[in-house]
Amino acid sequence: MWLGENWGAFADPVAHLLDGDLRVGNLETPTSPDHPTDQESLGLYTFNAPTELLDGLPLDALQLNNNHSVDVGADGLSATLAEVEARGFAATGVDAHAIVDVGDTRVALLSYTWGLNGRDEPADRDLFVVPFGHLDEEIDLAGVAADVAGAREAGADLVVVMPHWGFEYEYYADPHFLVLGRAMVAAGADLVVGHGPHVVQPPEWCRVNQPEHVPGVGACSLRTEDGEPRDAAILYSLGNFDTMQPTAAVRTGIVATVSWSPDAGLTGLGWDAVTTVALDGPREVRPLDDIIDEDVDYLLEQRRLGEHLGEHWKRAR
Repeated sequence: MWLGENWGAFADPVAHLLDGDLRVGNLETPTSPDHPTDQESLGLYTFNAPTELLDGLPLDALQLNNNHSVDVGADGLSATLAEVEARGFAATGVDAHAIVDVGDTRVALLSYTWGLNGRDEPADRDLFVVPFGHLDEEIDLAGVAADVAGAREAGADLVVVMPHWGFEYEYYADPHFLVLGRAMVAAGADLVVGHGPHVVQPPEWCRVNQPEHVPGVGACSLRTEDGEPRDAAILYSLGNFDTMQPTAAVRTGIVATVSWSPDAGLTGLGWDAVTTVALDGPREVRPLDDIIDEDVDYLLEQRRLGEHLGEHWKRAR
């Protein structure tokens, strides 16, 4: 998100945690060099970061469609896309979804957003808007299902659906989103990775066409028409990777790690907690475990996350 300072190096202290073969994040701010970047000029809840933010991201692919995508207009979105692509990131969510080759594996990154903060979608752009949070109407996921099928037809081995959704500041996903997440898995997604609530929410491991597995807290069981057994996972909210928001719970997020193999499919999940701090200088992201002795709020957040997510899938370092 919009950070305010230290744009080029804020993520350096946690770069070692982003050690996957494909590193993906949600860019929840434009990075247009043609628009102001100071908050006073932009106004409350309107973002635009200097392009130096992109220089400090230890990532390979960026989701560009979320509720802040057009904060500085259609031209700001176009400028952001150009800056992202000029730096070699794979971009997803503006006019097209990305399919990325990682060695011999093709990974589809299908991204969607609940809306654009009341702004109109640019006439010449597709930002894949799906009003996920409308409780009073049936959410049409036909487009998502079609995109999943299209990704398979394009040769994707692993299909990741990334919805920008959820109710803000809720520690648990509303049952409404559990239904939607499971529907995406039933449509063929291997992994659903959500963001938007600004706090971490517990995940679900889904057994598909494996009736011997009983569903429970953190575990879902689904059946599909093809009858093919497989495993999938839903990460409802990763929280914030970086932010200027004020409390420990919203300053803290997780770097989620997913393991997959062509023979076994999805094989495991892992997490590392990170938090945005400015204890001794400019704001930066640090491993949560490294700062629990510096502020009791972070110690309490570490304990809460362990109970909230389960220590069993926290990565051992």
